[in-house]
Amino acid sequence: MASAQYGSGYGSNYADAYRDQNGPAEYAAHWGYQDGLNEGTRDRATGHSFRPTHDHDYKHAPEYGHPEMNRDEYRNIYRDAYIRGYEKGYRRY
Repeated sequence: MASAQYGSGYGSNYADAYRDQNGPAEYAAHWGYQDGLNEGTRDRATGHSFRPTHDHDYKHAPEYGHPEMNRDEYRNIYRDAYIRGYEKGYRRY
């Protein structure tokens, strides 16, 4: 959930530039991976079990800047990347 701040406020210029430069699929994958990495790291640090599909972001696949693609396609790309990021973050220690 930490990257939700990039959809508005001080981080929006970065989010807009990232989306415009790389396209919607890469954009969904980037944010999915980052959110998963953050949550996996947090779960490991706080003693939670390995649970990549329990986080709100995984379940709802937030859109950062509303990329121009089908919502289901976006959600699938985001979730695949989220799990990869979560695995990396959880096993970081």
